[in-house]
Amino acid sequence: MRHIQSLDRTRPVLLALLALLLFFGGESAKAVKINENAGTTGFAFLKLGVGSQAAAMGGAYTAMAGDAATLYYNPAGSVNLAGKQFMAGYHNYVLDIQSGFVAIVLPAEQLRMPKGKVGFFIDYLNFGTFTRTNADGQEQGSFSGGDFLFGANYSFRWKYGISFGANAKFMTERADGYSAEALAADLGVMVRFKDSLTTAGLSVLNLGKVTSGFSDHKDKLPLAVRAGVSHHPRGLPVVVALDGVVPNDNNPYLNVGMELVRLKPLYIRAGYSTFGENYKTGSSHDALGGFSFGFGLDAKIRSSQYHFSYAFMPYLDLGSSHRITITGGF
Repeated sequence: MRHIQSLDRTRPVLLALLALLLFFGGESAKAVKINENAGTTGFAFLKLGVGSQAAAMGGAYTAMAGDAATLYYNPAGSVNLAGKQFMAGYHNYVLDIQSGFVAIVLPAEQLRMPKGKVGFFIDYLNFGTFTRTNADGQEQGSFSGGDFLFGANYSFRWKYGISFGANAKFMTERADGYSAEALAADLGVMVRFKDSLTTAGLSVLNLGKVTSGFSDHKDKLPLAVRAGVSHHPRGLPVVVALDGVVPNDNNPYLNVGMELVRLKPLYIRAGYSTFGENYKTGSSHDALGGFSFGFGLDAKIRSSQYHFSYAFMPYLDLGSSHRITITGGF
């Protein structure tokens, strides 16, 4: 009888997950050709995502608040993090591109602010080294470039399990002596239901403008609206999450992820994003397009609790992405 009651409570959530899956999956299937807005935005590093847990779960993290990566996906999630936390992550991307993410989250009262959480984060990306050539194709040394972002977050818990949050971000991009700058904001809301097993989230990312460009032309920022739900089915050792994402420079896509928690302190993660269709070229490697995998491990070092995680994502003919993240309290 107890198992039947658990299934009754879980069924509405599973139906909501299925509805979101069918809607965004259908939208993605309709548009197989290249979107007419693809390539029309700048500061593309804002679309790479952060955090090994989030990446391993296919980017389905709008309704998750497992670590400080929530600052990137939904600024309302930081209020659900316990105590003071930090995150440091490294990302080995394709074509010698590398990036990193560092964040801290602490109680707002420590900064004499209204009750809630405050966070600060840095996101950077290095393009690597490129060969400079003239109009005739002759080599003339090399150059490099990259992106840098500094952000601040504030979130608070309202009532009925509802949390709100916002980020303010400054970013700069440079390449071969040229630079561009932009200002942006993120807004988010998160709802934790009474059963404490289900969370829903909604966020709008990269609201803002490019204040100075590489030339007189200024690209738009990659605006995105994300909606997601996560659920831990009662009695089952797994957390499932589903996100729908609507960007301003591509087709809507769906992210789905799962985390197996039975083996604690070891966590096994996997995910899939329909955005992976963009990487397929018709080669024999296409079967893995959009999939991601990873694991996490809790560790106690000198009375302090840490979590180490790793994520792997194949980009097919372009190469593979590897992420390593460490989180903990301080």
